[in-house]
Amino acid sequence: MSIPASPSGRRRAALFAAAGALLVGPPGCSRREATAPNAGPKRPDAVDAQTIRVQRRDIQMQVIQPGTIQAFEATPIYARINGYVDKYSVNIGDRVKLGDVLLTMWIPDLVETVNQKIAAVDRAQVQIRVTESALRSAQATLENAEAHITSSRAVVKRSQAAYSRWESEYNRLNQLVANQVLNSQVRDETYRQFEEAAATRDESDAMVNEAIASRDKAKADLERAKVDVEAAKADLAVAEADRRQAQVLVDYGRIKASYDGVITQRNVSPGDYLQAGGGTGGRPLFVLEQTDPVRVFVGVPELAASFIKDGDTALVRIQAIAGAMRSGKIVRSAFSLNPSSRTLQTEIDIPNQDGHLRPGMYVTVVVTIDRKQVLSVPSGALIHTGGQNYALDMSINEKVVRIPVLIGPSSDQYTEILRKRPPGAPPEGWVPLDGEEQVVVDATQSGMDKAAGPN
Repeated sequence: MSIPASPSGRRRAALFAAAGALLVGPPGCSRREATAPNAGPKRPDAVDAQTIRVQRRDIQMQVIQPGTIQAFEATPIYARINGYVDKYSVNIGDRVKLGDVLLTMWIPDLVETVNQKIAAVDRAQVQIRVTESALRSAQATLENAEAHITSSRAVVKRSQAAYSRWESEYNRLNQLVANQVLNSQVRDETYRQFEEAAATRDESDAMVNEAIASRDKAKADLERAKVDVEAAKADLAVAEADRRQAQVLVDYGRIKASYDGVITQRNVSPGDYLQAGGGTGGRPLFVLEQTDPVRVFVGVPELAASFIKDGDTALVRIQAIAGAMRSGKIVRSAFSLNPSSRTLQTEIDIPNQDGHLRPGMYVTVVVTIDRKQVLSVPSGALIHTGGQNYALDMSINEKVVRIPVLIGPSSDQYTEILRKRPPGAPPEGWVPLDGEEQVVVDATQSGMDKAAGPN
């Protein structure tokens, strides 16, 4: 935070300001005399003072606080599976890209498991081809049964026609024999032909029934073949899932970078035995840090915490790089203040394409709070005592009254007044300023803080 002038410096400045006011009165200021040529008797509570009306003006307050650079992301890297270190590919200080292999593990048991799963997938694929072949065969058998039914029905029609012909011929000849026009030998010969036609017809009917049964069986075989194909495909899906699961475990043996960054720690050597979720001796295998951008953490004092917002620009001076200054944006804050330091942890993101900013560096952060056209008074018009800020108000019957005020940001000369508590108001009776307040310019220097009446 911008450090205000010392009390002695403020008193000296107020003396010079008061002297100048005697010669040339500044705008908004007035000099209240103890006596005037035409004035009546002086009131017992009237006091000489240089006063100024509260005015609206722009106030800029610089919050200057120490901070620390931290990596944008810092990731300790551990093993996901058990195995031995085959080799590592990076060391401290190495810059890596997303997906770069940092370490390779020796895991022969998992590799063999993957090979078994691959063989199971191949077998499932062969089984699918077998069942699809059986399906095609069942389809052909069904089509053949349908064709057999059609041909059998044609035979039935033909045999029925022969039966009807010989039946009619037999009846005709039987009538001729009854009329003694034809001897019975010719009739009997025709009857044998009629019986043969009847037998052929019955045989054709049986062939149709047999063909229908064959068709129904072919349909059932076809449905079973379809189910076999679906089951084989499901087996293939299971086998492929098992293979992928085994492959995932093998892939864990190749530890990769999760983002672009710098390796800042390596705690592993070839031959080390790694356990899932663990490193070496309780330490991570690697620590990977993302350094572009970097984060700057700073504690904002309580007075300024309410006026800091996301998106505000912050200037960062790097102590280790003479004259270096970077600009960044406030991206987030903790909302709650640290109860021990009464500061709000605030985070600022700083671009770091050149890599000059290193995590752990000490910096000084300057955040400018810009308040537009707020009611304010000279900073010397404020008195701080007993944990409360006061101003000496002379707008009430020209009597000096010490009123409690709530202050906001302050510049080198002026301080924003947020609210006041009028005389006689309860402790919670804070109200906004009405702009008519007339305050003593330098209450402490004038000694009027001792003469002022209580609120």
